[in-house]
Amino acid sequence: MITDIDLQVRQPFHEKGFVVLHDWIPQDWLEELRAVTDRVLAWAPDDAEKSALLDWEPEVDAQGRRRVQRIRRPQDIDPFYWKLARADFILDAVAAVIGPDIRLHHSKINIKAPAVGSALEWHQDWAFIPHTYPGMAIVAICLDPCAEVNGPIRFLPESHRGPLHDHHSDGIFFGAIDPAELDLDRAEHAVGEAGMVSIHHPFTVHGSGFNHGVHDRRILFFEYAAADAWPLFYGVQWDEFNQRMVRGQSTYTPRMEAVALRMPYPSATYGAGKIYDQQQRFDKKFFRAKSSGEKA
Repeated sequence: MITDIDLQVRQPFHEKGFVVLHDWIPQDWLEELRAVTDRVLAWAPDDAEKSALLDWEPEVDAQGRRRVQRIRRPQDIDPFYWKLARADFILDAVAAVIGPDIRLHHSKINIKAPAVGSALEWHQDWAFIPHTYPGMAIVAICLDPCAEVNGPIRFLPESHRGPLHDHHSDGIFFGAIDPAELDLDRAEHAVGEAGMVSIHHPFTVHGSGFNHGVHDRRILFFEYAAADAWPLFYGVQWDEFNQRMVRGQSTYTPRMEAVALRMPYPSATYGAGKIYDQQQRFDKKFFRAKSSGEKA
């Protein structure tokens, strides 16, 4: 029997490598998510412990203010994010594509401020987070309305079927794909109201340009992995690893598949940087200049 979750999530995810869901988050949850994030951005910079989880844009805005670029591990700042990561309306959709035993691999909030918010070049998450098999689903929740002008996520349909593109250039890992390798005319943009959710496969090629609008474009990312998909790049501390189980049972027996794989070494930032830092040094950028607008 085909269920609603099959039609809404599983089928488009497996066919295109991503799915965009509108009105998926209950309004009260969305309102709390926005309110909590507003509070975090207001006080976390002044809290020494919390501010360690903030990344900042390299440029100041028109008012001379430093702008937060990313909140790392938001569940370590406020328990609401952990509550949301375990919500059934999220996990039911994730379970539809990776199965019933689910671990939260990673989380972050990317904030694209008008004019100064950094672009993210075309990439596949698998290049950064290789596992024993690609049993992963990356959930993106828009906190704000996101139109074409705001630098929405752009997905390349069916790219989850491969290949794994090279994210190196001249032997150095930059975490970005040479756009000349991609048919970007086929890219689809995830645009919609606050509360829009997208879920994509770790092989799906995606990127996002500059925000030419007047308000922030904030997206909360929850990266989920099946319990038997074990990370190859990040170390495991067993107790902490199991604490990130959000549904089902953990296992110490990983599932192994023959899958395309490259390790993200040597890094353009010698292992110390993040995707924004690595891509900043990439010389084949697609998203070029804030002032001149994005390439079509």
